[in-house]
Amino acid sequence: MKNVSVSESVFENCRVVSALPENPCGVLVWFHGGGWTVPLGEDSIAWGRELAAATNFAVYMPDYPLARKFSCDEIDAWSRVYWKNIYENCAATGTSLFLGGDSAGAQIALSVLPAGTPKKSAFVYAVTTLVPDRESASWRSYEKSWTLSPRLMEYFYKAYCPDSEKRREHSPLEVLSEIPPTLLVTAADDVLADQQTAFAKKFNAEQIVYEGAKHVFLSRPDGAEFRSRALHDIAAFFAES
Repeated sequence: MKNVSVSESVFENCRVVSALPENPCGVLVWFHGGGWTVPLGEDSIAWGRELAAATNFAVYMPDYPLARKFSCDEIDAWSRVYWKNIYENCAATGTSLFLGGDSAGAQIALSVLPAGTPKKSAFVYAVTTLVPDRESASWRSYEKSWTLSPRLMEYFYKAYCPDSEKRREHSPLEVLSEIPPTLLVTAADDVLADQQTAFAKKFNAEQIVYEGAKHVFLSRPDGAEFRSRALHDIAAFFAES
């Protein structure tokens, strides 16, 4: 693995962890997953470090405000201010800027797009809608899943935004009209699988489905194969001209 240093800073009262290769060729802002309720942890930081090595990008991981303590409006507002700051700095220096996130972090990442469009974006097992089709095959198939079930998703949705009507205002599939060139890395065995496919079709995003992979494979011990594939596929996607 390339030499990557890890450091921390604070932006608007929130921690930001940076994974920096020696001579980065661009910047990637990565929003971590965790159902809008879990802070940036060691697994996510390790993933960011591996991303930095694989892409040769400086990877910034904001530990954004969390649900229960902050409203969805406050979470998204902080994330947009942070993104706008990075976007303006990169524009001023001519630095290539990329965007990414996993699970709930992907929804947070997509929410910042009005504040500036990156060169490309990539998301892993992304939450792409807060207005799910509860009759979809993937939603119904994982009713009793121990990794991520509809019941657990409903808990996370309510934590992030208790008002079900208001969720539409924060739902990427429903509110976005366009996105930059985007890669979706998705797990076949996932309650969110169908919503990710619908998102890819609507926005003509490239989608790679990992057969046999389950949600949160980035941090699961048995997800090492898929984690390695995701690193390769995301780095290849970003490297394409």
